[in-house]
Amino acid sequence: MSEMPLLSHPTLLLRQHIEQVNTAATFLFNTHSEKVRTQRTETAAVLTALVRGHDLGKGSRAFQSYIRNPEKYRGDYRAKEHSALSAALTLLWARQQHLEPLTILALTQAIAGHHAGFATLEYLENRLRLDDDDPLLMQWEQLDYTALTHASGLECTEIEGEFEDARRWLFRRQDIEEKLHALSIEEAVHFRLWTQFLFSLLLEADKAFLALSQENTQRYLQVTRPALSPECVTKRITDLITTPLDDLRQQLRLQLTVNINHADHYCTLTLPTGTGKTLLAASWALAQREQMAQTGVAPRIIIALPFLSIVDQTEKEYRELLGIDVNHSVQSDLLLSSHSLSQREYEWEGEKLGTSYTRFYLDTWRSEIIVTTFDQLLLALLSPRTKHQMRHHVLMDAVIVLDEVQTLPCQLWDVVDHVLRGLTIEGNSRVLLMSATQPALLTGAQELAGDAAQITAIFNQFNRYQLIFRHRDMQCIDDFIAELLPRLDNWQAHGQRVLITLNTRASAKTIWQTVRTHLADTTPVYLITADVTPNDRIIKIDAIKALSIGKPCVVVSTQTIEAGVDIDMDIVIRDFAPLDALIQIAGRCNRNNRLGEKGGQVEIVSLVNLKDQAYTTMIYDAVLLDITREVLAQQPEQLSEKSVLDLGQAYFDLVKARKSTGAEFTRAFAYWEEMPDIQTLLRGRIQQISFLVLNAQEQWLLVKLKAALDITERWDRREALRTLAGELQRRTVTVYARPTFHPEDYAQLVGAFWVLKAGYYHSDSGLDFGDDEDLTTCFF
Repeated sequence: MSEMPLLSHPTLLLRQHIEQVNTAATFLFNTHSEKVRTQRTETAAVLTALVRGHDLGKGSRAFQSYIRNPEKYRGDYRAKEHSALSAALTLLWARQQHLEPLTILALTQAIAGHHAGFATLEYLENRLRLDDDDPLLMQWEQLDYTALTHASGLECTEIEGEFEDARRWLFRRQDIEEKLHALSIEEAVHFRLWTQFLFSLLLEADKAFLALSQENTQRYLQVTRPALSPECVTKRITDLITTPLDDLRQQLRLQLTVNINHADHYCTLTLPTGTGKTLLAASWALAQREQMAQTGVAPRIIIALPFLSIVDQTEKEYRELLGIDVNHSVQSDLLLSSHSLSQREYEWEGEKLGTSYTRFYLDTWRSEIIVTTFDQLLLALLSPRTKHQMRHHVLMDAVIVLDEVQTLPCQLWDVVDHVLRGLTIEGNSRVLLMSATQPALLTGAQELAGDAAQITAIFNQFNRYQLIFRHRDMQCIDDFIAELLPRLDNWQAHGQRVLITLNTRASAKTIWQTVRTHLADTTPVYLITADVTPNDRIIKIDAIKALSIGKPCVVVSTQTIEAGVDIDMDIVIRDFAPLDALIQIAGRCNRNNRLGEKGGQVEIVSLVNLKDQAYTTMIYDAVLLDITREVLAQQPEQLSEKSVLDLGQAYFDLVKARKSTGAEFTRAFAYWEEMPDIQTLLRGRIQQISFLVLNAQEQWLLVKLKAALDITERWDRREALRTLAGELQRRTVTVYARPTFHPEDYAQLVGAFWVLKAGYYHSDSGLDFGDDEDLTTCFF
């Protein structure tokens, strides 16, 4: 076999592939700051070993037989596996080089997982353990070390030992688990982040030359980073419609500028809703980028938000800032929107790229500003999967903003705290957490709004609404409706805009139907819940924003509208919920102070269904509800907006004292143990059924979907479906169903997609399954 050159791919020599990966990895490494590159003196050398050793196992006879004609390969598929062989070979090589055991662990992890994902310590050991009849043992015995030396550039002829010796040396003789656990939590988190950094560089470099043509590879390797000035925020502000809050917002911008200290790598920004935090954060992020660029590397800016409705809103704001047409939703090297609804098209310097290039640039977050969701950010930080870890190195030398941070489940607070602070140290990144109801989860963060007295002074300048607490007396939904009807006429007569936010889709639809019938089309009435497709939700939110001052409307919603959505209402009624949710929904009331001091009204009620079940208990954690009741118990029945700062602080103090903040997940992350799925931690583990909703004008999408599903080749089929993913998600409604619910009664199965039949969805009312009681009322 040594007479034949080793192949990596059917038309690519192993030597050529390793040199390509080395070129890409060196380029990516050099796009990072000197601080990141040199903070650990071994980083550059380990990356070189990682690149040169990651495919050593491809030198086996079985793999070479397979790669020369993959379609006709009939050998044992276990025998051609190369990652375990590569990891063992590189481990033994590193032992010969006298590298530190923990460094060798990082090297082994990245190589063993570059196809399978970041492994737990236990699983990694098992990857290096073979049964006596495993066909890889024969492949090991037949390796040509001279040919591997020539192909890789590593001196493989010095490698000594059998396959099993690698595991025994690292996990038994060196007792690597004990060495890892000897690190403090902070040290272990930093070590894992460093390991993931190396892993991420390899993952992207391993794909770069294979994904791109020669012309695009040269563009990829010679990118020129644009300058982005904070002055674009100033220009944007001058174009905005004036409001009564403009002077105060300008004062806050000046105060923020004074408080920015580039030595503070992680900060918080605690301000009332409606103060223009999006533009304030943009000013901070662009100032950080400008300063960091002067000393080395211009960081990418990553804006993460909890809900798709405000992701869309924020993306449009950044398009305005950058002078990009807000109706041009194609991703670009300047701005990328990364979430389930985003369009999978990509332009580089105005030139639209093909499908394979688009996939690569989107998957690697190759843009200056990335607007994404909490899910995607946390997956890049914490998920073991290669598709997510490939983005991890982008989080190093980055400016990261988390908006509406209070929406993070408290069980994630501890790991998010440790990992974000770790990024600022290990990765030279800057982090900002924003909210009107700050849970203070980032230990030791600098508050950009000032000290406690300054923040209190800021909140005391806002007196836009009165909070009216009626939740102490439970109210049946029928009684609530009876009380509501005469009020509707009064609101309509006075041209008032009313938001009624309920806890379940079912209760929201009941109220919406009642309001709509009573007003008989004389006033716009909107329903915004998860029963409505994202497309229709965004259309309705835009319509509400477009209503002229003094034009009445009623919006009936669930909590899909509560945090960050920029609508301005006169009256808000909210079914009882945890305190942070109540404060967030209050932020939609008299948002721009059009009504003057105390001009808005926020009522908190507590509704029960006809079976005397409180809707709030169907949705929210009982402990959080009890804490809210406790905080509000000593308060009068009416409070002004000025009180929300103290209420929020009292609430989050009790949450930290009584709820788990997930220290066990931090330990699992730090010490390479099994962690729950991140999206499960964010969303919960409830069975979901998704329906694709297509009207008569959208049948073109069904045609495209069927065409994609008909593609025979698995990878081409998957890519065709990924291209359609944003269009599909924008027209998808998801329900949580009981076991007796039968989706085939309402939809036709096309591939794995339930395509809803005609008559079960309307843009105004959303999903409508009639009287089917098998659907739970607990979803929102």
